[in-house]
Amino acid sequence: MLHLQRFLSAGCMRTWCTKFLALLVFCASPALLAQNGTLSIGLQDSYKLSSAFTVLEDVSGQMSLEDVLLPAQQARFKEVAQGGSSTNFGLTRSAYWLKVQLPTLAGTPEAWLLEIAYPALDQLDLYTSNPNGHFDHQSGGDLRPFDSRVIPHRNHVLPVVLTAGQVNTLYLRVQSQGTLSVPTRLWQAPALWLNDQAEYSLLSLYFGLLVGLLLYNLLLFLSVRDAAYLIYAAFAGSMALAQAALTGLGGQFLWSGQLWWNSVSPPVGMSLSAIFGLLFARNFLDSASHMPWMNRSMLTLVGGWLLTLLAAVSLPYRASSMMVTVLAVISVTTVVLSGVLSVRHRHPGARYFLTAWAVLLLGVVTLVMHNTGVLPSNLLTANALLIGSALEMVLLSFALADRINVARAEKELAQAASRAEHEMVEALSQSQEQYRKVLLERETILESSMVGIAFLSANGRFRWANRTMLEIFGADDQPQTSMEPFYLSREEYLRVGGEVAASTREGQAYQTEIQMRRCDGSLIWIALSGRAVNQGDLSEGTVWVLTDITRRKELEAELVRTSSEREAILNSALVGIVLSVARRHEWVNEKFAEMMGYPRDELIGRSSAYIHPDSAAWEEFGRVARAALQQLGTFVHERQLRRRDGELFWVQMGGSCLRPRDPDSGVIWTFLDITERKKSEEDTRLALQRQQELNELRSRFVAMTSHEFRTPLATILSSGEILKHYGDRLPESEKEETLDTIASAVQRMMRMLDRVLLIGKADAQMLEFNPERVDLKSLCLEIITEASHQMPLGTCRIATEFSDDLRPGVYDEKLLRHIFSNLLSNAVKYSPAGGTVLLRVFPEQTELGSGTVFEVTDQGIGIPPEELDHLFESFHRASNVGNIQGTGLGLAIVKNAVDVHGGTIEVVSTVGHGTCFCVRLPQPLQTLAV
Repeated sequence: MLHLQRFLSAGCMRTWCTKFLALLVFCASPALLAQNGTLSIGLQDSYKLSSAFTVLEDVSGQMSLEDVLLPAQQARFKEVAQGGSSTNFGLTRSAYWLKVQLPTLAGTPEAWLLEIAYPALDQLDLYTSNPNGHFDHQSGGDLRPFDSRVIPHRNHVLPVVLTAGQVNTLYLRVQSQGTLSVPTRLWQAPALWLNDQAEYSLLSLYFGLLVGLLLYNLLLFLSVRDAAYLIYAAFAGSMALAQAALTGLGGQFLWSGQLWWNSVSPPVGMSLSAIFGLLFARNFLDSASHMPWMNRSMLTLVGGWLLTLLAAVSLPYRASSMMVTVLAVISVTTVVLSGVLSVRHRHPGARYFLTAWAVLLLGVVTLVMHNTGVLPSNLLTANALLIGSALEMVLLSFALADRINVARAEKELAQAASRAEHEMVEALSQSQEQYRKVLLERETILESSMVGIAFLSANGRFRWANRTMLEIFGADDQPQTSMEPFYLSREEYLRVGGEVAASTREGQAYQTEIQMRRCDGSLIWIALSGRAVNQGDLSEGTVWVLTDITRRKELEAELVRTSSEREAILNSALVGIVLSVARRHEWVNEKFAEMMGYPRDELIGRSSAYIHPDSAAWEEFGRVARAALQQLGTFVHERQLRRRDGELFWVQMGGSCLRPRDPDSGVIWTFLDITERKKSEEDTRLALQRQQELNELRSRFVAMTSHEFRTPLATILSSGEILKHYGDRLPESEKEETLDTIASAVQRMMRMLDRVLLIGKADAQMLEFNPERVDLKSLCLEIITEASHQMPLGTCRIATEFSDDLRPGVYDEKLLRHIFSNLLSNAVKYSPAGGTVLLRVFPEQTELGSGTVFEVTDQGIGIPPEELDHLFESFHRASNVGNIQGTGLGLAIVKNAVDVHGGTIEVVSTVGHGTCFCVRLPQPLQTLAV
């Protein structure tokens, strides 16, 4: 332990110094690989040396290190086979030399531990090169006292010092009388300690399991005195002894000073395990009674194992090892075969027994293949017997428990059989009296039954009938021999008989409702059911049950009549009515089907989603309606629904739950078509809106007239005052100028009045339309001249562009004058900075026919974009006109005149850059040939 602590301290002291160097090494070299007997050592916690060795077989076992170092012997070293069995040499008398070169990186820890994880290795010698060119020698093996080990460990662990930055060479000489396996690993001390914690934990669980099973079965033996439990306890103890020897724990903790016993304990432990295992199998399976020849085979094997036990303590280890290897496979195979036969014979616990020994057989075979070098040496193969035996012990314990359960069940079954026989005797002694009482009770019950019961022979004759049956037909004092008189006809009687025979052949009872006749001739309804006494055979007679259901039939007829009346009432209702359950129509009336445009039968059972405009509206309505119904129990709502032809219409829906506030129980909905009411409401709303527009128009008209009429009236008034007071003193020229001013003001007022009258006619749909052939070019030139005279102070130049193919058209000349005089006068008026006003006229051909396009473009103040939508409203003027006079009626007149012609008008305007009005007037078809 002192050496182990020293190496632990050395490893911990160097760890923090080498972390940075380790990072550089592993970033530069992703992996340190073993190749040609060389393994690079870096900063990992451990390195597997088994696959890195080169090997030299020493058949004589007499070679020393000096002999091995000779060039001739060095040339004989070969690489070990790569794989798990690289250092597993099986049963051999030869000594083996293993060589490996370990180049270490700068900063690599020097203190390491070399572990050979095979406790049964007899001899080992380790030679480690040192900086002086010599080799340090250490020896070990299980033939040496455990106290002589430098590192106290169940495996063979030797300290190794590796010089950093150099190539270190290791020679390992191994020899053993048994299996020669050398699983070798190089460890840092902390890493080995952590690995040992896991291994010792597993071994502790295993041996704890064996000790627990041993004590448990000893207690069972003392309780039930069954030899099987004692043999099993001995088997568990023997298995613990064998595994303690194989894992090295026995040599470390139990017999550390007993070299001879340490060497023979593995075959002794396995021999005892096999002997008690075979004895347990004989006892458990009772092979002497059920399998005599297998019993003799197992006794023979017990004798073989006794000889193996003697060989283990008296002969060389190799002899007993060979005997154990051969007998183990034969014994386990024999026991497994016995288990198979026992399973076939249904022996209690045989399945658990077979599974347990099959697992042990697998472990034994795996261990044998490991010992002979067929399988690689690893944690699983090296401990195959350990794992298999643990599972075997647990399963055998289950087998014993199963046998106990089976024995208990057999005992309870025997006791139950005994009690049953006793009870049967008592029951037979009382059966006759009880049978007589039961018959009497049953006859009393049948006679007192509320339904009629009759027993008929195979030919339909009465063998017995109760009083109720006779009362149903009014035959209390009249002897009856057959059921035939009660049927309405013989044909009906024979039909029922045939149906009864058919039902009997199918193994079923016969049931029907039929009208029959009482003895006094009155008709009654009977629920009739019958079946054969012997199912499938009518020869033993039939039993019939009859119930008078006349009153029920009368109530059913009344219910049908009442339901029909209510159905008629609901179908004649003026509102649609629907019973909906889980949003599906369970019943609808005719009015609802007519309202939706569907046949009534097509709606029943259908989801209500089809009546809504779309699925989203259906789902939203379901959420709102369900919440209201759960809270109030009723729900009233107005919404649009969809008819079968896709038409949407308005309804007022009212819903009420069948059970208060429980829409899941069903909802009764009523539907009232309110489309006309909604249309009336919409008409009323539009009329109110129109009235508001008229009020606004009236306000605008008053504002316009108060503003526009004030100026010319003031001019007329002032001019009249001048003529009145100063007329005799004014020259004639000034008098004429004053009179012209009055005349101009009067004309201005007349034009405003004409516009107001014209817009009034248009709003009243009374605008006259008199189309005639018009020379468009001449008309446009006249309108330009008139516009120039009306705006004598304008600074704009009016230009024209007429297409060469422009022809006369059929239009209302008066309306055309209104259109273009207003557009041209506006273009000049709202271009205070001057510029050019362009009038373009050209024909246009479209898919709808021919027409004429008129464009008026100016370079004036433009129209704000947000006011374009209101541009053609009466009395509307743009917000940027400033002090420029106007009535706001000109464009309204233009729009009405264009609409009368069936044309369109478009506006494109940019504030500060000008406006373009584009008027398209269609050409009547009769003018196309002109």
